[in-house]
Amino acid sequence: MPPPPKLPFPELLRQFVRPYVRLLSYLKPYRKRFITGLGFGIAAGMLSGVVPLVIKTVGDKVLPGGMGRAALMDAAHQTSGPGIGPVLWITMLIPAVMVARGLCSYVNTYCMAWVSFRILRDLRTQLFGHLISQSLDFFNRAKAGRLISRVVNDTRMAQNAMTSISGDLVKNPIAVLTGAVVLISMDWKFSLTTLVLFPICIVPVIVFGRKVRKAGKAEENEAGTMSVILQESFSGIRVVKAFAREGYQTEQFAKSSDEQCRNSMRVRKSIDIVQPLIESVSAFGVVLAILYVYLFDISVAKFVALCAGIFLLYEPVKALSRIPMLMQKCMASAEAIFELLATVPTVRDAEAAPALTGSRGAIRFDQVSFSYVEDQHAVRDFTLEIPAGQQFALVGASGAGKSTILSLLLRFYDPQQGVIAIDGSPIQSVTQASLRSQIGIVSQETFLFHDTIATNIRYGRLNATDEEVEAAARMAYAHDFIMAQPDGYNTIVGDKGCMLSGGQQQRLSIARALLKNAPILLLDEATSALDSESEKMIQAALERLAQGRTVIAIAHRLSTILKSDAIVVMEHGRMLDCGRHADLLPRSEVYRRLYELQFAHPELA
Repeated sequence: MPPPPKLPFPELLRQFVRPYVRLLSYLKPYRKRFITGLGFGIAAGMLSGVVPLVIKTVGDKVLPGGMGRAALMDAAHQTSGPGIGPVLWITMLIPAVMVARGLCSYVNTYCMAWVSFRILRDLRTQLFGHLISQSLDFFNRAKAGRLISRVVNDTRMAQNAMTSISGDLVKNPIAVLTGAVVLISMDWKFSLTTLVLFPICIVPVIVFGRKVRKAGKAEENEAGTMSVILQESFSGIRVVKAFAREGYQTEQFAKSSDEQCRNSMRVRKSIDIVQPLIESVSAFGVVLAILYVYLFDISVAKFVALCAGIFLLYEPVKALSRIPMLMQKCMASAEAIFELLATVPTVRDAEAAPALTGSRGAIRFDQVSFSYVEDQHAVRDFTLEIPAGQQFALVGASGAGKSTILSLLLRFYDPQQGVIAIDGSPIQSVTQASLRSQIGIVSQETFLFHDTIATNIRYGRLNATDEEVEAAARMAYAHDFIMAQPDGYNTIVGDKGCMLSGGQQQRLSIARALLKNAPILLLDEATSALDSESEKMIQAALERLAQGRTVIAIAHRLSTILKSDAIVVMEHGRMLDCGRHADLLPRSEVYRRLYELQFAHPELA
């Protein structure tokens, strides 16, 4: 595979700067605090730069004399300086400047941290909100662990790029520039002698900066892989345990952890090698400074001031040297975030779409066709009219398209052809949130949050009172087992409801749907995974839930839907027949086969 073509430098620069410029837009709500922080950072940088001048001023008053060969020979003839009183007042200039510098530096750091954490909050919230608003097909393709890594890790890296680096880009250059000007004004020959080597420090920054960008991107990608392994291992712990694959999962995690370690070490090596290289170059500058002092007679005060200035320049120069490499690493995270933010949902609300309210529950499918994969129809030419308040059942072999019909009605996907309407309004013409507010669902795969029983029921209607929650639980025949729990309605159900039985989880799901009180109810094989005793209780709760509602039920056990107003027989995505049980049994071969399989040979069902 040939290497990718090299882009010209201006284009590379634009690609590098573009994510950073976009990140700056997140500063807008906090620009006053950010500018305040920058102002104090500038003040701190300027005060750092003038420290040598203050030291020289104090030294000239307190420590007169030279440091060269002539000064050493005349040292014995020096007279005493001024009294202790004036000396004390003069020397207080040094702590006064340092205290002011420290105060400005603290305010700068505080303001930058304040802005930084709020930007991190905003960025994470926006990214999470954008991801959770994506269509279902996005989550079918994406790995949950990698998305978690993007929201948690990449946003933190991008936030670090924007605020920490932004502060350093202002404060440290000011400190270096002010310090260099002060040093040159004091003794330009000495300053140029010691500062001439500083440009050489840029070389390792450029060389190792490229390595940081490459290794940093690999490091973030591997962090996503590690999150995937963690999420899947914990979510699928029952499968892991059942197949005794703890060792295998540990091995997979260890491999990812090893790769993460290698990538992290590449980043650390590239970042940390710069500091000793700069220190080595600076050591030669110290040699030149000492030789200069020895050969040219300068005062003690000037020598101390110049040395202090050189050492005060070291920290901002070192911080500036790290910025390009940190930016390389952070920009990889920013690019990944903005790539996700650019993802457009395949199912979107129409512009100025109205809300669907007060639905009667009349449903119409008109020549609906849908494919998950091109040229492989999951539903084809499906036409069905369901009057408000009636109960319809969908039956057919696995893969007949029954669950797809429910997904299309919920608008998890949009059909490639045809129209689905509720009360005569096409569902694509109303908002998704309002559409789903008119539909309740109870499915075979019940999902409960790791929270209290009351919170899980209240998920059906967030503003429901405790009395309404209890009433819904009673209607779902769940109140008695809830009160038998250690903390009643405040009992934590565990991850995905693992502390409850399957029947108990299902009854909470029914209570949640009852509390929602939607005019349309979808039942997706709600009793197929239950034992006979639990099924009777759940079936009674479902009958109570279905009263007065339009119901579409998918049933594995035909006994649960024999009394439906109509039964829709499906095969390969098509509707073969529709009618009551008594009408379908003699005329539909597919339905008769399903019926006989369960009732004539129940052991095969």
